[in-house]
Amino acid sequence: MKSTIMNKIINFHLVNDIDWFDRMICFLKSRYEIINIDALFQYYSGDINLNNTCHITVDDGDKTFYDIIFPVLRKHNVPASLFVSPKICEEKLNYWFQEIEGYDENKFRNVIADLSGVTFNSVARYSIPSVLKTMQVSQLHEIISRYQKLTNTPPKVFQNMTVSDLKEVDRSGLVSIGAHTLNHPILANESAENSKHEIAVSINDLSAILGHEVNYFAYPNGIPMLDFTEREEEYLKDCKVRLAFTTEAKNITLNDSHMRIPRIGVSNNENPLFLKIKLLFGSSWDKLKRLKTTGEFSERKRLRQLITTKTDKTINQLV
Repeated sequence: MKSTIMNKIINFHLVNDIDWFDRMICFLKSRYEIINIDALFQYYSGDINLNNTCHITVDDGDKTFYDIIFPVLRKHNVPASLFVSPKICEEKLNYWFQEIEGYDENKFRNVIADLSGVTFNSVARYSIPSVLKTMQVSQLHEIISRYQKLTNTPPKVFQNMTVSDLKEVDRSGLVSIGAHTLNHPILANESAENSKHEIAVSINDLSAILGHEVNYFAYPNGIPMLDFTEREEEYLKDCKVRLAFTTEAKNITLNDSHMRIPRIGVSNNENPLFLKIKLLFGSSWDKLKRLKTTGEFSERKRLRQLITTKTDKTINQLV
């Protein structure tokens, strides 16, 4: 009987429990051969075959990568890829989604309503991250700034990796570092000029920090045709990017576009049984997620019609 070829990419973000992450790595090692990103590129180039392999990626470069994830990778000698913003690391900034953690939701929704030209009630039923993901990154930064001024809320303490951390991780030879834009925008919401800038400058600046070419990229949020389009894929090709990664939860196959590599996301402290279920469903998992009427995909489809037609004009008048 012919064996089924199952190759996957597993994606993490923030991890705050070293024992949990250690168990996750042991679990993945027990079921897959864990490969590095160069082997993945060789696979997509047709140079090698893969069977029952796994590649591990991590997005954003939260400080927990350096403090928790990296030590576990070294302990088990497991390769991985890390996707970061060079601007965040160099200027010691937080991503917009880190900055809004713990904000008073009603007060924040009022600011959103004021600056977007919609009513409070019209956005009250949606999650704040989903609402913000309908906007350009400059607009949501203005909303955060307005909230901080109105509530006397200072910016949060820096939560991400430093340039020194990045260089140390890069020198280890265990972790390949790729670009993740400058400001973590939803690229599809941006103008052509801003989208191209976010991609090209992040790749060039990260290359300058590390002292070598950066060949890989992960889309912020990463849902095809919602967070990025063919436009961004063309920009990446212009930048000589070899592989670009989405958050579409599917097994990988040679039919994948090099600019749309799928990954199965694992949430912080996720139950191992839940991960097993996701891995079992493989390429069907994303379809199941989109059936949820309260999920992010469905919410943002509705929000786009509600907000995007009003946001540009209203915020430009207020800033």
